[in-house]
Amino acid sequence: MGRSVSSVITFVLAVIVSQASVCGEPPAGKPSPGQEIKFVMHRVGTFRSEACCVGDFNNDGKLDIAAGPYLYLAPDWKPVKIRELKGKVDDKGKGYYSDFANIAIDVDGDGLLDIVSCDWFAKNATWFRNPGSKGGLWAEHVIEVNGNFETADLWDLEGKGKATAILPAVTRTVWYEVGKLPDGKQGMLTHVVSEKQFTFGGGIGDVNGDGRPDIIRPGAWYEAPADIRNGKWIEHPLSLGGKNGKTEHTAQIWAYDVNKDGLNDIIASSAHGYGIFWYEQVRKGSETTWKQHIIDDTWTQAHSITLADLDGDGVPELLTGKRFMAHNGGDPDAYGTLGIYWYSLKRGPNPVWTKHALSYNEGVGAGMSIEVADINGDGRLDVITTGKFGGPVWLENKGK
Repeated sequence: MGRSVSSVITFVLAVIVSQASVCGEPPAGKPSPGQEIKFVMHRVGTFRSEACCVGDFNNDGKLDIAAGPYLYLAPDWKPVKIRELKGKVDDKGKGYYSDFANIAIDVDGDGLLDIVSCDWFAKNATWFRNPGSKGGLWAEHVIEVNGNFETADLWDLEGKGKATAILPAVTRTVWYEVGKLPDGKQGMLTHVVSEKQFTFGGGIGDVNGDGRPDIIRPGAWYEAPADIRNGKWIEHPLSLGGKNGKTEHTAQIWAYDVNKDGLNDIIASSAHGYGIFWYEQVRKGSETTWKQHIIDDTWTQAHSITLADLDGDGVPELLTGKRFMAHNGGDPDAYGTLGIYWYSLKRGPNPVWTKHALSYNEGVGAGMSIEVADINGDGRLDVITTGKFGGPVWLENKGK
């Protein structure tokens, strides 16, 4: 196909989850016949940064990949330098670049996709303007300064089937959208939901089933008002990310009806420790409680989680991977084997999660985000990620 790649690996691996969900279902094991998906891994780049995004940045009808200081243009993935990044990461994965999120979105309304990013060290969210055919480095614009930014993600907050809201992982709860600034120009608007301080992590989904997506944080979920821009968000207690009711730093948080009882449950992970969990929504009268179940607690640093239907059966798979050197070796099992995994789900009163590996012991993990997109237009969703291992990588979905 003329793609410049340093390695191509074809495999699919099923591995056993050593501990089943606490509700008593059998351990996750070998996938059932017809369930396996084959992936081919293409190493697109080797830069040691932790965020990436996918989009048609030059409007040629092909999906490109942006990661670190480079834009990798399809179909040959030739890198084009678009920005300078502060920081440094050595060949052991220690250090950081000041780029903790990449989101492809047209901020200024000129018909070209720009990139929204954030920086832990500068304590800000910014966006980089795509200059189009003029070329050169992309100009950086500050959205806001708001303490340490862990990452940020694009979600559907309006419930219209299109992701247009950016939820940053900061201590207070805010969200951004494209709109008119006071000077009349188009840019990113900031909406404050709550000034209450939480640890990092967040997601958006309809928790209470009223048809409106809510905002979920590790320590609370916020019930969306009819007017998400001017109405009052109602806070409800929650504790995610740790075992035994503890609240910890999470990756992205998702709402999905795991056990098929008509109530959306919550899926989250410990971003730095052991544990990927689903929280069963239990209602008794007007009271709602959350029962924690373990999906997998055999490895650490599941710092990014995505739900996507990889096999087209109507039930999304859970995608995640081990972040490489998240705290420069300071996390539990920091030097454990790197991998990128997908968990298939058999829904029902006793849900069964089965773990599969897209990549295992190949020096490839997942950083701050896992992107899902049909890169080559074959009708199957592919997986794109990067990290301080050196990337990005494109895992091509070859089907069952």
